[in-house]
Amino acid sequence: MNINQLLILTLFLFIYVSINHINIYENFTGEVTEASCIERILNYECIDEDKKKQLNEDCSMFEFYIDTGMVNISCDDKILYDWLFCTKMLSEGACECSYGRKQVAGMCDEVDITCPAELQSKDLAIIEKIQELQTESQKCVNVQRKEKELFGIASTLKTMMEERGILEKEGTNNYIWIIVIIVVIIGLILFFINKKK
Repeated sequence: MNINQLLILTLFLFIYVSINHINIYENFTGEVTEASCIERILNYECIDEDKKKQLNEDCSMFEFYIDTGMVNISCDDKILYDWLFCTKMLSEGACECSYGRKQVAGMCDEVDITCPAELQSKDLAIIEKIQELQTESQKCVNVQRKEKELFGIASTLKTMMEERGILEKEGTNNYIWIIVIIVVIIGLILFFINKKK
C-alpha cells in the first residue's frame, strides 16, 4: 500500500465517522453504572449541554447516597454536584492552603463540608508543652522503675549479709562499720583515679 492509498482510505473513514456521528470512547464497554455516572460528572460533562443531556438520560435511574440523603444522579441536582466537587477538593488537599480553604468555605457551605480548624500559634505552643510533659512523665516513670530495682537489690543484699553473718539483725551497731568500710573503699577508688590523671 502506498501513501496515496492510505490518504484515500483515511479520508473515507473520516467521512464515514462524521456522517454517522459515532461517538468513540477509549476503554468504554457500553455499560452505564453508578460509578461511571459519578465519574462523568467529575470529568465536567455537566458543563457541555449535549453531554449534560446525555448524562441526565443515562444516569437518572441511579440513586446515590450523600450526607443529606439519597439523590438521583443528575447534572441538574446542585446539591449532588456541589457535594461531589467539594469532596474531590478535600481529597486533593484543598484545606492545606489558604486559597483552598477560602474555596471550600465559599462553595461547600450548602452541603455542610468544611475544612478542619486551622491550628494557631497558641495551639501549637500548647501541643509542644503537652509533648514536653509526656517526655518528662516518661522520665519520671523510668526513675521510679530504677528506684524499685535499686530497693530490690538493696533488700536482697541485706538478706544475704544477714545470712552470712556480716550484718546482724536490726538494732545493732554493724551499720557503722559497713558505712566506714564503704567510705574507705570509695576513697581508695577515687585516690587511684586521681593518681592516674
